[in-house]
Amino acid sequence: MSFATPLHAAVVALGLIASGASNAQTSAAPAPSSSAASTANAPSGELRQQQALGVLSAINQAEINAGQLALSRARTEPARQYAQTMIRAHTENEKMLAAWKPDRSSAPAQAKTTEAKAEAAALARHQGAAFDSAYLQAMVKDHRKALQTLDDSLLPAATDAQVRAFLQQTRGHVADHLAQAERLAGTPATGR
Repeated sequence: MSFATPLHAAVVALGLIASGASNAQTSAAPAPSSSAASTANAPSGELRQQQALGVLSAINQAEINAGQLALSRARTEPARQYAQTMIRAHTENEKMLAAWKPDRSSAPAQAKTTEAKAEAAALARHQGAAFDSAYLQAMVKDHRKALQTLDDSLLPAATDAQVRAFLQQTRGHVADHLAQAERLAGTPATGR
């Protein structure tokens, strides 16, 4: 798997400027997979690829954090096992995601992080059996929202075929997580 580095992109750009390259020559140069390259191609209001990956990173971190909270508070074994699954799966996804250098500082990623912190604070107010129920209901809600985000924002932002394939694979895992959370919470399946 080959990824252009920011240094590579700078060298290519400097080389083009120094040689007085025309637009035709510029389009023949390898396009860096940086957020700057994605910015020019993203219509107004849509996420760039690196921003989309930053949002996915924020989703991963939210699920890891909620899982860790559940491990410390959940009373039932199914809720604890689900929390362990979320920590493991989202940590693995986050490690794979790192190869594409997600833009975690983008406004969309920061908004998701802020939203996740508020949800975690609300979840932390629950104790005992009420916590288990609230955690599983939150997982249903969060995974439904993650599927919608993947479908509506993240997948459309993928300009790289490998990133798109990764997001499709991630979508399948999120759908599985949702189905499991719906079963554990006794919530009707949505069919997403």
